[in-house]
Amino acid sequence: MIAERISKRLLAAADLVREGAVLADVGTDHAYLPIYLLTMGKISRAVLSDINEGPLASARANAASSGVSHLVRTRLCDGASELSGEGATDYTILGMGGELIADIIAAAPHLKDPALRIIIQPMSRPEAARRALFTLGFSIKKEVYCTDAGKHYVLMHAEYSGSPESFTEADLHFGKAEHFKKPLSAEEIEYMKEKERVLLKIISGKEAGGDPTDKERELLLALRERIYD
Repeated sequence: MIAERISKRLLAAADLVREGAVLADVGTDHAYLPIYLLTMGKISRAVLSDINEGPLASARANAASSGVSHLVRTRLCDGASELSGEGATDYTILGMGGELIADIIAAAPHLKDPALRIIIQPMSRPEAARRALFTLGFSIKKEVYCTDAGKHYVLMHAEYSGSPESFTEADLHFGKAEHFKKPLSAEEIEYMKEKERVLLKIISGKEAGGDPTDKERELLLALRERIYD
């Protein structure tokens, strides 16, 4: 059963997808998320894209075994740039580095549509993904944090606003302050404390090498304000 293979990270993404959506899952891999959403009746159909045929073959097999093949279309393509005619309302771009997610969004101008919902989950460099969204005219409506198998993740729901947003370095690294409603959830605190540990390690290493740590200390101060104030 696909439902048994859904991780907490994918469940967090599933919660951000709209009811009745046509979902485009970019870099679908085994297609666990869209198949789960189809079997739950939350989405009407799904477009599964990947740059390699192997994952698409696995996705088709999983869709067939789950009885949803008639609701699935697969596309062998790089990123989201070739999906403009598929009628998708929601896009998920999950499990990739933030820089790659930024490149995918920048290369798909049809995503600049206020009616679309973009859901991303960067495995690294979330600041690169946020920078792309802010500069390309997207507004991050919500950030969700989850812990899965001991790892901490952030997911973002963004929509096109048409106007680039101003941002600080802290906004890029930790998200804008308005997304944090006190008291913070346990998972938000754990995510931020992990960021704190990483910054302290960087500062310690730079100090040992005689390098300046002004940027990291400013980020650490901004982070601690969000966690503890």
